[in-house]
Amino acid sequence: MSPQMTSWELINRLHSMLGERHTDAMYEGIITGSDGDTVSGILVANEPSVEAIRLAIKTGKNCILCREHPFYLYGEYLAVGLEEAMAGDLVLKAKRQLIEDHHLIIIRLATLWDTARPKWFSSALARELGWQPQAEDPGDQWTTTYCNIPRNTLLELANFSSTRLEAKTLRMVGDPNQPISRVAVIHGFAYPTLVLSAVLRDPTIDCIITGNTPEVDHCTTYIRDAITAGRSISLVQVGYEKSDYPAAVELTKWLKRVLPGMPVEAQPSSSELCWLA
Repeated sequence: MSPQMTSWELINRLHSMLGERHTDAMYEGIITGSDGDTVSGILVANEPSVEAIRLAIKTGKNCILCREHPFYLYGEYLAVGLEEAMAGDLVLKAKRQLIEDHHLIIIRLATLWDTARPKWFSSALARELGWQPQAEDPGDQWTTTYCNIPRNTLLELANFSSTRLEAKTLRMVGDPNQPISRVAVIHGFAYPTLVLSAVLRDPTIDCIITGNTPEVDHCTTYIRDAITAGRSISLVQVGYEKSDYPAAVELTKWLKRVLPGMPVEAQPSSSELCWLA
């Protein structure tokens, strides 16, 4: 029999198990549903897409635990005016109606994961690639994890990562023949450039593996400039969703341990769109 708990009790159980309380981050917490709604099952889906919503409905799970916002919002810095601009959007309206019709609870806890376990998602990506994350330094709140890997070239590393993660839109910056033996792994966005700058303070890092970097904020330019200035460094982007998925699987296994009896599963990895250029 599934344990009876409300969405509010679920969040407090996670706080207790992680030893960290969820901060009042913008657009986070219980996004749909109410504090008193009973949770009958949990689907872990980093991106709470319509595909994820339909899977939750099909499998009888009324709660989606996620990193991203179902209505395409992020936080104060990246979503100024966006909520108002999207108010009449037909895609958003249809998605909201689907959620309301099936009384789904959607809980977004990105800040909690990154505060309580800052390297959890990056370390999961590293482990999925077959690497052992370096032991964490106490007090290090960066999401970056570091790994020593078998020596290969940038091109070999890119091909390996693409195959291992089934990442069809992988991109790389750097000399394809550059020797690689130590990498920095960063899930999601390596954003802003400050994150990349912190990595480059370690002169032993040969390559940064991440989900994506936004070119508009000069992140890829920053790496190219570092190379031109003489730093032996490279960048591999495996795709945002691909970089976060391994942690969704690990998080699901953890939830099954800390919430015995609660039906919990991870959304299968989404099929990746791919353009030929």
